Amino acid sequence: MKKMLLGISLLLFFSAPAWGYDAVYFYNLGLDSNMSNTKINYFTRAIELNPELSAAYEERGMLYYFQEHYTKMIRDFLKVTKLSPDNTNGYTMLGVAYLKKDDYDSAVSNLTRAIELKPKLADAYGYRAEAFRLKGMLDLAVQDATRAIEIGGNKRTIGMAYSTRTKAYRDLGESERAEADFKKAVNLDPAYDIYKYFTITEYLADSAGKYGNVTGFGRMGAAMMAAIFLVLIFKLTLPAPKKKKWSDWWKRNE
Repeated sequence: MKKMLLGISLLLFFSAPAWGYDAVYFYNLGLDSNMSNTKINYFTRAIELNPELSAAYEERGMLYYFQEHYTKMIRDFLKVTKLSPDNTNGYTMLGVAYLKKDDYDSAVSNLTRAIELKPKLADAYGYRAEAFRLKGMLDLAVQDATRAIEIGGNKRTIGMAYSTRTKAYRDLGESERAEADFKKAVNLDPAYDIYKYFTITEYLADSAGKYGNVTGFGRMGAAMMAAIFLVLIFKLTLPAPKKKKWSDWWKRNE
């Protein structure tokens, strides 16, 4: 009987971690893969084998973000924050996802939680500033954008903060401050993405008294003016994107 009990105990001991090892195996395959959908399939398999593997939800959620599947992204990062309540990236990315879905109250709530966990998280202040701006809470938007700028960080983060504060100042009628922040935003983050061009286009269109009336050219003409503005005035070049593990990228830029 003792030998039987010992045998059962050993069997349970050695078999118990097997599913966990398998989950990590598929998780690592996901990290090593180069194709987004393949990575998602591997992370999904890892989650099926170990539903408590927070890192797999986080990696898959980031992939959903870049694919613009924000509802799926929210589901994954809700799981991340449930499994890892102190994960600031989880709350920040939930804030970003809700911002993309125009749910500004939920965005503010999650970004506020990220800031509570890490008071010097410039990204969270920057995104919350944009959420406040879109809610029409312009003074709070300026306050958060200013805080992000004061904390500092990578050029992309600070460039976004200046961009948000530019639009908030513009809406507050503070044209000189808006113009100053606009120049800083473009200098810091000229190649953020195509959204940057339309931000410039909107700024030019709303600043007709300063730059002349561009609305008559239409959206495409204004975008061309913005591109010329970037190349000729600031002499900017667009760097090629680099492949990277997104969770590592985020941690390096917190």
